[in-house]
Amino acid sequence: MNESELLIISGYSGSGKTTVLRTLEDIGYYTVDNLPVDLLPAFVHLVSTSGSTISRAAMVMDIRGGDSVASYPRVIRSLKDSGNKIQVVFLEASPDALQKRFSETRRVHPLDPSLPLIEALLLERQLLEPLREVADIHLDTSDLGYHDLRKFVGDRFGPTGSGEKMLLSFVSFGFKNGLPKEADIVLDVRFLDNPYFVDGLRDRDGRDPEVRSFVENAEGTGEFMEHLKSFLEYLLPRYLSEGRGYLTVAIGCTGGRHRSVAIVERMSQYFKDSGSLWIQIRHRDLPEG
Repeated sequence: MNESELLIISGYSGSGKTTVLRTLEDIGYYTVDNLPVDLLPAFVHLVSTSGSTISRAAMVMDIRGGDSVASYPRVIRSLKDSGNKIQVVFLEASPDALQKRFSETRRVHPLDPSLPLIEALLLERQLLEPLREVADIHLDTSDLGYHDLRKFVGDRFGPTGSGEKMLLSFVSFGFKNGLPKEADIVLDVRFLDNPYFVDGLRDRDGRDPEVRSFVENAEGTGEFMEHLKSFLEYLLPRYLSEGRGYLTVAIGCTGGRHRSVAIVERMSQYFKDSGSLWIQIRHRDLPEG
C-alpha cells in the first residue's frame, strides 16, 4: 500500500469548504469536489495502490450527497479499519455567521432552496451530525476570514508546515447552559471569586479590564493558570505527534460571563504570544458583538 495522504473535507454549507479545497489544490493536493460515497472506496484504492502518481488527495463530501449522507461514517470507518491513512476535516460555523455569509453572497442553501434559510441550516446540522462525530479535525470558521483560513490550511497541510502548527481553541461557557459539544478538555473555574457579586462588575463581562483584573488577582487564579499552562504545554506536542491538528479547551463558570471569559482571554494571549500555535477564542454565552 502506498503511503498516500487522503483528506475528506466536510462541514456546513457556507463554512469555507470551497476555500479549503482550493487552497489544498494550490499546495499540491489532487482535489475532487462532491465525490459520491459509492466511489470513495475505489478512489482510495486508486491513490493507495503502489505506483500511483497521487501522493496527496483531498475531496469534499457534504450535504449534496443527498440520501447517501447517512452512509458516510460507516464507509469512512471501514476504510480506516482497513489501514488507509484518512483524515476527516469538519468545518463548522455559528448559525449567525452562516446566515450572514448566505446573505452576503445571495446563495440558496443546497439542501432545499424552498426552505427558509434558518430551517435549512438547522436541518443540515442534524443530518451531518454523525459525520461530524467521526471527524478527526474540527475547525470553527466563524471568526476566520478568507485569508486567515487559507493561511491555516497552508500551515497545517502544506509541504513546509506538514502539520507542525496546531490550532488551539479556547471556549468560555456557563455550566447552567450545558457543556460545549466541541470540547476536547473541560475545566471548571467556579472555585474562583465571582465578580457577579461585586457592585459595578455584575453587568460587565470578562473582557472588561476591571473584571479581568478582579479575576486574575483573586486567590488561586495565578496558581491555576500556571498549572494550566504547564498542562497544555505538556499535552500539545504529544497531540501533534499523533497527527492531531486541533484542540478545543472549554473553560466554564456558572453563567459564562465573568470568570471563564477572563481566564480564556488571559490564556489565549499567553499561547498566542508563543507564536507556535494558531489561537482561536469563542465566548459561547456572551452576545455576539
